Amino acid sequence: MEIYTDILTLFFIGYCLLYNGFLFFYVLIKYRERRRDEERPLPANGEWPILTIMIPALNEGKVLRNTVASLFAQRYPGILEVLVIDDGSEDVTPLVTAQLQSEYPRFYAYRRERPHAREGKGEALNAGLRLLLEKFPDRLRQTWVIGVFDADGRLVEPDFLEQVGLAFSDLSVNALQCGVRIRNRHKLLPALQDVEFVAFSWIVQWVRDRVSGAVALGGNGQFIRADCLELLQSQGPWAKWALTEDLEISVRLHQLPGRIRFLDRHVSQEGVESWRALFKQRRRWAWGTLQVFVRYVASGALWRAPMPLLRKLDLHYYLSFWIVPFVVLASWGLAVLSWLGQVKVGNSFPVFFLLANSFSFWPTMVLALHRIGIALWIIPQLVLLGTLYSYHWIPLLFLAWGDILRKKKPHWLKTQRIYS
Repeated sequence: MEIYTDILTLFFIGYCLLYNGFLFFYVLIKYRERRRDEERPLPANGEWPILTIMIPALNEGKVLRNTVASLFAQRYPGILEVLVIDDGSEDVTPLVTAQLQSEYPRFYAYRRERPHAREGKGEALNAGLRLLLEKFPDRLRQTWVIGVFDADGRLVEPDFLEQVGLAFSDLSVNALQCGVRIRNRHKLLPALQDVEFVAFSWIVQWVRDRVSGAVALGGNGQFIRADCLELLQSQGPWAKWALTEDLEISVRLHQLPGRIRFLDRHVSQEGVESWRALFKQRRRWAWGTLQVFVRYVASGALWRAPMPLLRKLDLHYYLSFWIVPFVVLASWGLAVLSWLGQVKVGNSFPVFFLLANSFSFWPTMVLALHRIGIALWIIPQLVLLGTLYSYHWIPLLFLAWGDILRKKKPHWLKTQRIYS
């Protein structure tokens, strides 16, 4: 039996052309445009937005102090507050938050107890927001920005929060997301996670910000205007059912007038150092992404949503990217069957074209690694290892689809911290 794989090749051409479009626009825009940070006007009359950063914490006593200290060490001309939501911790988290309250006047701690605690990150954030809205009922929502950081999220760029405040001086900005860097990237597995965040997230988000506007929020380093959160209050606003509550709220925010921006700054976080911990973390991410795909793409709800067409198309592309690993797997399966002599595989495209198409994402990885200052002689090694590393998504997506089809009840899988 002879099988022609032209349809698979055309699929990859389409996806790769779209993906490499991000690289093209990055190079085109980045080197022809001054940094937008330099062009942002100062807030009118020196009125900086109030920034309140929420940190959901479950047994995070090891890392909380340094995270809070890094936030209050920032230079920010306006009001800066930090709220830690202790989600029923059983370690020293309550002691640490009590000490922090005595050290920082604008630090607040909120303790949740079972049975209401430990219902997931989304519910912890919703509880924290309710507390803030009750605590400051007369605060002007339009000039109040709520940030979300993980308990290990650290800021190392001294102007980070200042740039956040400048971005929100534009009242059309509903939300903002920054880049992510892995702090313990001196080890191999965290280094590969760092490559992943910079190559497949930072550059893509930067281009989306300037082309389609389809920026997605992440769980660490996100900021949302308080009046937008109130508009979404009927559903949470962070959805309890969503394992990737950041991605889910992004879709709903895109349906409001205004936009989500990307900030060319980063938050530093700890990468996992074992494959077991990585698979545990990424299974939740894969499951959560498929939840959002089923709810908004497969149902047609996203296509019917009120938003610009280009942004809508980009979100469909982004939320459907899980298809690619399965097509890769199908290609591998056909290659093995051909090698075993079970089928004959034919393709109208020349071999060199197929190979070039298969590895067309390498230029983006090289650019990303160069951008973060990796030595030139190390880049080829990281590109090869990063390529192999990316295939871990294939088994995870199979498991995630199994969870979806079995209608398994979502549950939060916490990442354990190693460093303080």
